[in-house]
Amino acid sequence: MTQESVKALSDADLSQVIVWAQEEIKTRTERRKQEAIANIKALASQVGVSVSIAGTRGRPARIRTTTKAMKAG
Repeated sequence: MTQESVKALSDADLSQVIVWAQEEIKTRTERRKQEAIANIKALASQVGVSVSIAGTRGRPARIRTTTKAMKAG
């Protein structure tokens, strides 16, 4: 696809192409992620290490207690 062909598209067609492209990017990103996870697990199993990838990032959220709840309890 060239810039000229993009410029020739109607607004509706251009919007649809954008939606399709965004969906394709998401699909490719997810596929790469799954391939990386599979590679990590395969390498880990070769050396006898167990790996669990839960899909969350960062620290777990801390549960905050309010002063009213502490005083009432």
